[in-house]
Amino acid sequence: MKVALYHPWIYLTSGIERSFVELLARSRHDWLLLTHHHEPGATYPELKQAQVVELSPTVSVRRSLVPLAQAAWRIGRSRLPLDGARSLLVSSEGLGDLVAPRSPVPVAAYCHTPLKILHDPATRAALVGSSSLKRAGLGVLGSGFEALDRRAWRSYRHVLANSEETRRRIAAAGLVPSGPVEVLHPGVDLTRFPPGGAVRQDFLLVAGRIMWQKDVELALETLEALQRKGIRLRLVVAGAVDEKSRPYLAHLRQAAVGLDVTFEADPSDARLSELYRTCRLLLFTARNEDFGIVPLEAMASGAPVLAVDSGGPRETVEHGVTGWLEPRDPERFAARVAEALHQDLTPMRAAAVARAGAFGWDAFVHRVDDVVEEVAGG
Repeated sequence: MKVALYHPWIYLTSGIERSFVELLARSRHDWLLLTHHHEPGATYPELKQAQVVELSPTVSVRRSLVPLAQAAWRIGRSRLPLDGARSLLVSSEGLGDLVAPRSPVPVAAYCHTPLKILHDPATRAALVGSSSLKRAGLGVLGSGFEALDRRAWRSYRHVLANSEETRRRIAAAGLVPSGPVEVLHPGVDLTRFPPGGAVRQDFLLVAGRIMWQKDVELALETLEALQRKGIRLRLVVAGAVDEKSRPYLAHLRQAAVGLDVTFEADPSDARLSELYRTCRLLLFTARNEDFGIVPLEAMASGAPVLAVDSGGPRETVEHGVTGWLEPRDPERFAARVAEALHQDLTPMRAAAVARAGAFGWDAFVHRVDDVVEEVAGG
């Protein structure tokens, strides 16, 4: 069966694009990818083999309020060239919902999160706290978008949410589809991130997209707190950096002056796998992540995870078993790291690998296949 998948932007190497790669590789259906912004050289090379249609007019990838409003306008007016597809799956993180009401075929959604600047309290607080102008703009545009989004959600005949955290945000936002909302966690490919036999080194790792929502400052503050305790460790920050996040990376480099920090922008899969296999611990600092594939990748590689105790990591990291969940407090993070340096982490590493193995891509893709088929038949 032919199925269309819409996502507003396909230009990164993030967990969302990774889910597309796995879906296309494992699905029993024929997929057509539709997007308003496509950069094949910047995303996973596997997607170069996919059937991807970039819609016109394109939209900006900037997430400030005016470009977001312009993108919402263009997306909401789009009629998708479905080319014989019998159902549409919207990859939903806010703006993508706006294509649903005009779809001529039945629509389902895989929701990564409702629009975070509106419906994630941590992200919203950080945004409005940074600028009175942004606070005013969000107040003006937010209510109008919420009304449009609630209307769009009524077009969804089935919604898959990537986590319980996301399902809670959906409910709190008053987003009600015409069909059920079901949690379906993404997976991790154990062959891409094997635990291996590499020697662990004394460095901490922050992995994933380098952007302001990931709160990398917490890792820098943790390093400073460790230095005050007389513990000097190296920190490696490795992840994708798109154009809009380059000022944030420059800010981090300035904040890291005097600390032993290495920044690795856009590492290859092989390099990222090596970092997972050799780091002492992974620090996952995002304020309130909706799910987070990075902790799964780290655990698959045998790296314990020290994560902020909120959002999606609560559904993957088992406190005291595969890692730790702590409040967003650099002193608490530093105390936990100092304690871990004197522990035998071998049992925790084995438990982390076993935990990651419970999140498989085959089960994920099989369920997506079933849902788009049921929606088409319905």
